[in-house]
Amino acid sequence: MNTIRMMKQVLAHPYDFYHDIQEPGRLKWSQGIVLILLVYAARMLSILATSYTFQTREPYEISYIHEFIWIVVPWLTWCISNWGVSAIMDGEGKFKEVFIGSVFAMVPYMLFIVPIALLTNLLSFSEQSLYSSLTMLTFCWMGWLLIVKVKIIHDFELGKLIWITLISLLGMAIIWFIGILMYGLINQLINFVVDLIKEMKFRM
Repeated sequence: MNTIRMMKQVLAHPYDFYHDIQEPGRLKWSQGIVLILLVYAARMLSILATSYTFQTREPYEISYIHEFIWIVVPWLTWCISNWGVSAIMDGEGKFKEVFIGSVFAMVPYMLFIVPIALLTNLLSFSEQSLYSSLTMLTFCWMGWLLIVKVKIIHDFELGKLIWITLISLLGMAIIWFIGILMYGLINQLINFVVDLIKEMKFRM
């Protein structure tokens, strides 16, 4: 089954989709990479297509790198955290299924965020609630697909599904905290080494 047919299936029949991708040979790592790049492209196009009236940031405040990080980092940390927690709690899913299944959950965002952004050019500012509602609906759809993915791939019952999801979110927060801490420590170490080299050059 090609990627486009799989995108249609995850939208129309998500339960069947997440059952099917557990069959050997159904998933390719390249699908995950291509889809996350398409999600990023959709994000950038939506920013460009959104009416100036609905923009919440000035153009100079938008960074292509930051937007990429804000998409890739939450996705990767969710995959790592959810797979790790589920493996400990007797989940049946493989990392490849979590990795690619999670990015397929972003298909509603990838397909609909640009049309929603274009719609802002036809709306007045007083109709902002319609724009906000459609955007929120897209994110809720993504969240629901992620929950379906966790349930089907790991074969969890409802109670365990909720518990694993909450623990996975906590795991994401811990990964981010450790990452920020490591960034701060490495930054301080680099500054210390640079200052030390400058001091040695000054005294020699």
